[in-house]
Amino acid sequence: MFILGIHLDTPYIRTALIRKDRKGIEIRTLRSEPSPESKGGEGVYQNGGEQPFFSEIESMPPKSGAASLGSDYVKPLYNENFRGKIVSAIPAKDFLVRSLELKIAGKSHAQEAIAFQAEATTHFDPKEILSTALLEKKGKSHVEALLFTVPKKSLSGHLEMLAQLQIDPDYISTVPSGLCHFVHWKFPDLLDAFIIDLGSSRTTCALMENGKLKKAHSIDIGIEKLLSALLEDRKRILLKKEIQGAAKQLDLLLLKPSLNPNLSIQLDLLRQEIGKAFYSFCREAKCDVIFTGNSDAFTHLREFLFDFSKDKWPLSVEEQKFAISIGLAIEQCGKNPLQLRRDEFFPPKNWKKMGAIAMLILTSSIFLSTALLGFGMKSSISRKQKMFESLHISKKGSIEEGIDRWVASVEKNNKEYPYIPQSPKVVEVFSWLSAHPLLKQLEKEGDPIDIKELHYHLVTLPTLITPKDPYLAKVEIEFQFNNAMNARKFHEALRQGDDRVNPNLEITWDTLNEGYRATFFLKNRSPHVL
Repeated sequence: MFILGIHLDTPYIRTALIRKDRKGIEIRTLRSEPSPESKGGEGVYQNGGEQPFFSEIESMPPKSGAASLGSDYVKPLYNENFRGKIVSAIPAKDFLVRSLELKIAGKSHAQEAIAFQAEATTHFDPKEILSTALLEKKGKSHVEALLFTVPKKSLSGHLEMLAQLQIDPDYISTVPSGLCHFVHWKFPDLLDAFIIDLGSSRTTCALMENGKLKKAHSIDIGIEKLLSALLEDRKRILLKKEIQGAAKQLDLLLLKPSLNPNLSIQLDLLRQEIGKAFYSFCREAKCDVIFTGNSDAFTHLREFLFDFSKDKWPLSVEEQKFAISIGLAIEQCGKNPLQLRRDEFFPPKNWKKMGAIAMLILTSSIFLSTALLGFGMKSSISRKQKMFESLHISKKGSIEEGIDRWVASVEKNNKEYPYIPQSPKVVEVFSWLSAHPLLKQLEKEGDPIDIKELHYHLVTLPTLITPKDPYLAKVEIEFQFNNAMNARKFHEALRQGDDRVNPNLEITWDTLNEGYRATFFLKNRSPHVL
């Protein structure tokens, strides 16, 4: 199975193609291209519009860890005939994420409970947002949910950007989710971490707990903004095309604010925002810090932004730049990937696939039903034939003798099947009370019964140890009448018994402070004949 992860890191588009098989996950291709907006209006197509934007991607030699960029050969990666999954991600600024803990034994009703809480605790109009949750069972009676709330307008804008590239993703996840999946895949022993992605247009901070996303924050300062600030400081001595090379040679630990005022301001703002996010997310626990993205844009950029004296979890430059796109693809290999493309955003091509599968299932069901119907009719005809043959008048006896044999067979097998309850159901008890002749008469006279409590209890029942024990149901009912004589009439009716009350077993009657309590046993239903 091939999975293509797409990260819109404006002004770049970064893609990662992975293959998932029995041996594990293998990174096949990494590619970074300028987005159409950054090409000076050249359009969505390359080479004069002959090929889609991602028609050809540089192919990487397979490696167990990460692949490095190369240009030995190329092959098609994404086109109309691509059969794998395509996943993209919305940035952290376009969604809210929060944890919920529900006291629910199972996951079957968790989605309904989460939807109710999401509408009750958010200030957004429910019609303008989309909420989805990732569920994880915690103990026997608790379910932990990670709730994602996304404005539908943001999803529409994201899909429109991809449509300009002729890309229709099967899944939409989030940038922080991709970061967490990449880090946990790259370092399986690392469960808790504070991840800082230095993107081109913005910086993303994500908190990972137990290998999963917990919190996320977006900072509206990226590498492009830092380069623009440096260009503003050096515009008299540097050209725009020379600014990236100058930035790589600039040691931020030796930066002089007087010579680089604009860059210093942006760096200080970025450092402050990262510090705020770190102390907000990791206030209660110590977290390892991991940098991804364009951390090589400036010399000692990581050390300047954070106390990053020792790199405990090293990543190559390519791994850092493609961490999000790789993580998005890896997320789809799991059992419960995040899917924000739901409801009206569900992919039309997937509807076609589901329709084809549904048609196949329907055809198979019709074929199987026809076969079962034919077999049943044939079996029924065979049984009828044997029945007529058994009643046929012969020298051995008459029709009456045949009927007598049938009756004897029924009486011989007139046994109760021990594990099919013979006692009346609770609903039958309520039906009996509502249709009781005496109670209906008293209701017409203006003194209806007022039932306060009703307890239904199986006193005995057959088990594996005592298979011969009968089913015996006991009913305890507390009620009120305005007239004490009517209560006495009901007591006498219970003592006389009927099709539900067994008068041969104990019937008790107690007078309470505000009513009466009666207990009686129920008659079992007619036995089954096998």
